[in-house]
Amino acid sequence: MISVAVDPVAFWLGGFAIRWYGLFAIAAAGVAFVLVRRGTRRAGIPDALVADGAVWVGVTAVIGGRALYVIQNELPVVLVNPLHAFAIWHGGLSFYGGLAAGLVALWLFARRNGLVFAGIADIAAPAVAAGQAIGHIGCFVGGDSYGLPTSLPWAVTYSNPGAMAPLGVALHPTQLYEAAALALLAGTLIAVRGPLARLGAGAMAATYLVGLAAIRFVLFFYRDDVVVLGGLKVAQVIGLGIAVVGLLWLMRLVLTRTTATARRSEVLS
Repeated sequence: MISVAVDPVAFWLGGFAIRWYGLFAIAAAGVAFVLVRRGTRRAGIPDALVADGAVWVGVTAVIGGRALYVIQNELPVVLVNPLHAFAIWHGGLSFYGGLAAGLVALWLFARRNGLVFAGIADIAAPAVAAGQAIGHIGCFVGGDSYGLPTSLPWAVTYSNPGAMAPLGVALHPTQLYEAAALALLAGTLIAVRGPLARLGAGAMAATYLVGLAAIRFVLFFYRDDVVVLGGLKVAQVIGLGIAVVGLLWLMRLVLTRTTATARRSEVLS
């Protein structure tokens, strides 16, 4: 069993608490931006435009993630104290809310600047997965997104009063499960970039959606959440919907490529 006694506050700066959660979130954003910039440079997209897009999409994703988390978990608190809705430094972001808002922002940004949304989404996919992996390490330190109780030998217990997890309870380290799985997903997407590119624009993004949905569907068997349908939890139901979107996207690309190949064969024959 592993004991986590780390203070979620890394240090104080002018009376303001700088938390590990926020530091890891900054590191995640930095790594994601570097990976995105590498992809956009290969595509010939100016760095200035990429920087604008990163701010636009990043801020929108944070707003969407915080909004959904508040609606799901903290609405009574926010109704009493509206300023609590902005307290993201304490943790409390819904990834699905951030993903939905970020995709909408990315689509609007691509449309406004004459870019192909599917192509930009392909560039962003492995970067987002890598950023998620790093961010979940921050969740682990702060005790956010903790798992269900377990007696497994690698269970973790939190002892610092500032942790978001219940103290002294042996829990699944689901944050580390998810970090490892997402790092593997990011690496896989980068490794198979070439074959996926041959399917057409959007293949990388669609594969990311399917992989993300699979990871979170399995993970939420070890995390607490509201059960809504056939014993499945909210996040799992959402994940199934995302998987369907990703699979249909991939199927469309495969069918389009197959049809195009067949037509070329007919012309050559």
